Amino acid sequence: MLKLNSDYAIENELIEICGLFFDLETTNAVVECAFLECAPYIMVDGRFYCINLSVNIREKKFSRLCKTELYKVLSAYTGKKFPWGALTGVRPTKLGYEIAAAGGDIVEGLMAYEVDKQKAETIKRIIGNQMGLKRSEKKISLYVHIPFCTSRCNYCSFVSLPTKGNEALMARYTDFLIKEIQSGVETLCEGDYQVDSIYIGGGTPTALSDDLLEAVLASIPYRGIEFTVEAGRPDTITASKLDIMERHGVTRISINPQSFVDKTLGEIGRAHTADDIKRIYRLAKGRFIINMDLIAGLSSEDMDDFSYTIDEVAKLKPENITVHTLARKNGSIIKTKGVSNTHNVSQMVDFAYSKLLDIGYEPYYLYRQKNMLDNLENIGYALPGTMCVNNITTMEEFYSVFACGAGAISKRIFEGNRIERHPNLRDVRLYIEQFDERLAKKVKFFL
Repeated sequence: MLKLNSDYAIENELIEICGLFFDLETTNAVVECAFLECAPYIMVDGRFYCINLSVNIREKKFSRLCKTELYKVLSAYTGKKFPWGALTGVRPTKLGYEIAAAGGDIVEGLMAYEVDKQKAETIKRIIGNQMGLKRSEKKISLYVHIPFCTSRCNYCSFVSLPTKGNEALMARYTDFLIKEIQSGVETLCEGDYQVDSIYIGGGTPTALSDDLLEAVLASIPYRGIEFTVEAGRPDTITASKLDIMERHGVTRISINPQSFVDKTLGEIGRAHTADDIKRIYRLAKGRFIINMDLIAGLSSEDMDDFSYTIDEVAKLKPENITVHTLARKNGSIIKTKGVSNTHNVSQMVDFAYSKLLDIGYEPYYLYRQKNMLDNLENIGYALPGTMCVNNITTMEEFYSVFACGAGAISKRIFEGNRIERHPNLRDVRLYIEQFDERLAKKVKFFL
């Protein structure tokens, strides 16, 4: 449905803009773009639009401006607008930093790409809250991946295995994971890297048994730095696991309700209730900085359900709250079955933003994903002095990441904003079978 009268390698980016306005699998609409210097134009179903595009094709911002002109035309044609305008990337903050570095006003600069003013102001506020963190070639984050869960949520697209029936595989996987962590510690020392933060994610790390969790944590020698464990599911958290984490220097954990509505929790595949969340929260409070994840747009939830969840988490007042917008990801149950929330998700996200700022939280990181409802975003909020540095440096790609475990992706940051990636095999069994060969390549990648 998209025709390009040009030699420019931006077709995929333009298709992303078309995808905001049309269902690309079913539409018969024909969009023709001609970004020739002499007479640029766009046609939609034969309707001609003369556009203003005077930038040289060799300029860095050329593709963004082409996308913006297409966005304006399709917005006029369909009558639709989206909060992030012509921006389709994961990190709108990256553009905000570029605008600021060039001496421009972040809000005005973002609005030039048809970004909603409130979203542009949020980006400016987040950049101001990111504590002056800057890119570093020698600072690094250690990431450890646990690809096991007690059950599968209907919105999840991550590669993870159920704990039930895989106990032997979990133990074997943990043995190899520890070898990779220990190799990583040696590699980082040899390469003179400074480990700035540790993050253990998944999956659900606390789905491991006490012995396996303790073995993984004991293999990590760093103490006195930010150390986060995703203990996301309340049904996997016990007093003994909290003791193990505290004993091994963990400073932050996630306890992720997603919703405080019991009906919703059952629908999305969670094996706990809202009361379970509150009980575990009371056990952990005061021992760790706590983050709670919430999702706007779950299942059949309406505004009353979501505002109830926000009010409940506000009563608990954990140090960090992350408000996600539901993304219909490939491989998830909701994508496969075509499940979608038809309520006003934008209203939910706006309500959370206003409510959390009113009670003392500040937005400190933001990212976007494909297929998000209403083309929205995920925002992390923190009480003063409790921002998660790992969330900032990883999302903004300020520091390198040494990532251990099946499906984990390592990254190296180089001078001149160059980034290289080194992925581990996603399949747990293949990760084990090809461990030595793959580990040797990763060591070489970092040295």
